[in-house]
Amino acid sequence: MSRSGGIIARIWHGLQKSLTRESQVVKMVGEDHLGNKYFEKLADPARNRRASRWVEPRDARQSDDPTFIPEVPMEWEAWLRKRRNNPPTQEEIDMNYAIGLRTQMYAKELEEKMNSSREPAATNKSYTETITQGHFTSEFPKYEDYEQTPGESQTRKKHQEK
Repeated sequence: MSRSGGIIARIWHGLQKSLTRESQVVKMVGEDHLGNKYFEKLADPARNRRASRWVEPRDARQSDDPTFIPEVPMEWEAWLRKRRNNPPTQEEIDMNYAIGLRTQMYAKELEEKMNSSREPAATNKSYTETITQGHFTSEFPKYEDYEQTPGESQTRKKHQEK
């Protein structure tokens, strides 16, 4: 027969659920060196709610602009996009920063080494000038049977016949 309460009761209970808002648990996970704060809402499968993560920039005025994207370190960005489960620790961020500085230092040393080993005349020329001058010692082959310019062989034959 009919269910207990009927359809009107189910609609009424659904309306009450939508109006009475049971909030999800929101926790602040951390803060970066730029002053951005990172938050996470935990999932609630009983109420069919997914987990979410977001960043609030240090300047609240900029967060009102819908086109504003705050600068986020790569470790926090990976956490926001759920590529990692746990938020980054300060030790991890410091270690990655040191690796970045070391890489920049090695790149600078390598660039100085490359610049000192080059010839002084070659540094003033552009890349195309160094390629075109002296690199092509042989020309393309020329065949007498083929026309170099369209219609050229016909005019040559006319001059040879005269």
